[in-house]
Amino acid sequence: MPLTLTSLGCASALPTRENYFTAHVLNVRGRSFLLDCGEGTQLRLRQLDISLGSIEHIFITHLHGDHVFGLPGLLSSMQLLDRTTPVYIYAPGGMEKMLAFYFDFQSEREPSFPIIFREVHGEGLFQIMEGETARIYAFPLNHNIPAYGYLFREKSIRKSVPRSVAYCTDTAPHPDIPGWIKGVDLLFHEATFLEQDAVAAAKYLHSTARQAAQTALSAGAGQLLLGHFSSRYKETPAFLAEAREIFPNTELSTEGRIFSIPRRFITAT
Repeated sequence: MPLTLTSLGCASALPTRENYFTAHVLNVRGRSFLLDCGEGTQLRLRQLDISLGSIEHIFITHLHGDHVFGLPGLLSSMQLLDRTTPVYIYAPGGMEKMLAFYFDFQSEREPSFPIIFREVHGEGLFQIMEGETARIYAFPLNHNIPAYGYLFREKSIRKSVPRSVAYCTDTAPHPDIPGWIKGVDLLFHEATFLEQDAVAAAKYLHSTARQAAQTALSAGAGQLLLGHFSSRYKETPAFLAEAREIFPNTELSTEGRIFSIPRRFITAT
């Protein structure tokens, strides 16, 4: 049964000719979860043949534009497609108000389907949802507005080891994150800057590729995916080289790449 993370966009505050804003789709045994929704998300979903109707739960890390400006368009298209099933949006406080402003200017001020908001707020690692295939947890990040990372833990399958995925963007290094996501199979972690620009990373509360790798190493992660690259860098191989010095099993979450976590079976003793 598949557990995959598909990258829709890996840019940070400014897009480039090659990169869309941050968004990913996590599929856990046939259930799709959208992680952030930067501008252009619905276009990337279409290009990658991911049905808009398959998106039931949307998890927003924080309310900066490069992570949420795709939501009005996505919800509008869902309405044009005559959607009737609910969409659940998990986000820090303010998301509902932001979208209400958009709907105030539409001919139909209420969408054709329920939009159910779940405000994410808390300390430490705390559960926010239990679905058919996974339990989802949130934890605070270290950014300049309220921001939360998400941890997805697959529910047990007979004779299989449950798999897990953590999603951390935007954040400067946080000493508690490795403990909260200990042993995670797949860690997506922002790497907005290279170590040569560590001063800028600290100023804007972002991470370097090296710092992301250190978090993965401390957490005992299985694999690290880097994303949310600053537009100041014209090429991304340097991010990979910098991180692999610390954490060899690192990849870049560039547009359209699909990362799979294979099933592991419990060995009888």
